[in-house]
Amino acid sequence: MYWGPIQPKSEENEKELEIHPGVIDMPKDELMLASCSYILGNIYGFKKSVEKGMAVDRDGQYIPLYTYPTIEYLRQFDLSKKVVFEFGGGASTLYWMERAEKVYTVENNAKWYEKLKAMVNNNVELLYAAGEQFPKVIKSIGGRLDLIVVDGAGYRYDCARFAVECLSDNGVIILDNADWHPNTAKMLKNSGLLQVDMYGFKPTESHTSTTSLFLKRNFDFPTRQTKQPAFGWGAKELHSDDWDKQLLD
Repeated sequence: MYWGPIQPKSEENEKELEIHPGVIDMPKDELMLASCSYILGNIYGFKKSVEKGMAVDRDGQYIPLYTYPTIEYLRQFDLSKKVVFEFGGGASTLYWMERAEKVYTVENNAKWYEKLKAMVNNNVELLYAAGEQFPKVIKSIGGRLDLIVVDGAGYRYDCARFAVECLSDNGVIILDNADWHPNTAKMLKNSGLLQVDMYGFKPTESHTSTTSLFLKRNFDFPTRQTKQPAFGWGAKELHSDDWDKQLLD
């Protein structure tokens, strides 16, 4: 069903519209807000996430508990040859395991570690480390890591510090809740990484947040499709042919 403003053709027609049971009389701003709410709740899958208690998309597939702009940005990349490391597991682990060649996830919550063990595939190496060992696990992996997520319970600064040492030459570090950890964000930026802050809503949360990406200067992950940027969730899939080409010599 499609909704939009109706312009009465005459005063008589306007009166007919006012009493028509199938016509909804509402201000334009309320109509636009209702559309925004529908996109967030249904097309993004926010309502399903709240119902399930975990981050999922509209089809019920797991997505990371990052801000939606971050999720949309990341989903355009082909990660089939990439190695992911996570400080802190969850729905993101189940998301990465379907897309990356290899996933390492370290948890310091014993109950959550046991729950995840029953949910992951063979390309996920799930690790448990408590206390001060938690941020140090990454140093024992060996080899360069293409995508590192800092989203665990505690030790964010130290996790990020060790992540810089293990990041591949064209990789990216994801710092979730970066607005709550400004010292960590500053350290990552000062290490020479390019900081991109993604503000917005998250699945299951009623407030906005910030997930920040820290990219190597020669970051060059391959994309899943030729067209860039891809259409976002809820977008009008148009192409402005006349404006999107050279017209002047």
